[in-house]
Amino acid sequence: MTASVSGTEEAAVRRAATAFDDLGFDEVRIDGAGNCVGIARGTDPARRQGPRLLIDGHIDSIPLHSEERWTVDPFGGVIRDGRLYGLGICDQKGSIAAAAHGVAEARRAGDLGADVAVVASVCEEAMEGQALGEVIGWFGPDVVVITEPNDTRLGIGQRGRAKIEVTVIGRACHAGHAREGLNAAEALAAVITEAGKVEHPTHPRLGRRDLTCIDIASWPYPSVSTVAGRATARFDCRFLLGETPESLLALLTGCAARAWADWPEQPGLEIDLVRADFTTWTGAHYDTPEFCSAWWTDENSRTVKRAAAALADAGLDPTPTHYSFCTNGSLTAGILGIPTIGFGVGLEHMAHQVDEFVTIESLLAGERGYRELSARLTTGRGE
Repeated sequence: MTASVSGTEEAAVRRAATAFDDLGFDEVRIDGAGNCVGIARGTDPARRQGPRLLIDGHIDSIPLHSEERWTVDPFGGVIRDGRLYGLGICDQKGSIAAAAHGVAEARRAGDLGADVAVVASVCEEAMEGQALGEVIGWFGPDVVVITEPNDTRLGIGQRGRAKIEVTVIGRACHAGHAREGLNAAEALAAVITEAGKVEHPTHPRLGRRDLTCIDIASWPYPSVSTVAGRATARFDCRFLLGETPESLLALLTGCAARAWADWPEQPGLEIDLVRADFTTWTGAHYDTPEFCSAWWTDENSRTVKRAAAALADAGLDPTPTHYSFCTNGSLTAGILGIPTIGFGVGLEHMAHQVDEFVTIESLLAGERGYRELSARLTTGRGE
């Protein structure tokens, strides 16, 4: 198991390139962002008119945490009781391997009606969708499969994700004369309390919008008998279809207005999206607001119907479901409008967990699923 924390994926990417070569992909390349792409050509040139398919699995992982709680070597590739353990194996290296084998099988059988790209993408954990954009640009897929773990089910959507920073500006003073100041920490606490009272809209399948305070800080810190003159909180918002950066910033602006409605003096307020600023292992630099769109692919669309038929062919459950977390689908479906589904090896709740694993059974089911998906989605076979 090769370590591949976001921004340091080179060794894992090169191993993926070797694996794609060994499986007989027609073209293998590493692009400017550092993504590894294996391309399987449509088998019959006369049939290469079907939709071009891109299957994406991010090869980066979070940093190792809670090492003392792991019962196996996080990088040892340990197989025990039908489970393969390792950091990033569920999120998402197992899916990349299953997809590569499944597509290679479909290619050998002559079942591809158009080109299929299997991508081992980088820096998804740094910011969903950003580094994948280069592949989307030059490959030009008509359909995308996101391989985030979902127990080899058919995923058709997710809530969006935004990270919002709220800064309150007060007036510092000696705590012995606290009324001469304007306590930014107390003002921020009032905003957080008000945010907890918000009644959120719901989607019949995706569920409720959530707004969660994930960290706070105040200055001066540590305080020496000084009222805080400035305080900042960051919120994670899991939002629904149709919401925008402007609507989410307005949501928190409204919380502040209600929290301070009867204050004799109003604190200053700054609200904006947090920016994701990162560099990939190739040196490609990204600086973008942390706003990842929600998306939903219609259950009656051709893409979902074809995908459901493919999973049924593979002996898997074709019932549509959705993700609870955010994926690169925020770019492909949420921003670019490319028909997108999710299908991944492993259990969603195992992502980022101690003793992360996928079962061997799930890997084999994933291989069957990707084989059928690549055939159905590029040919419409059986329609």
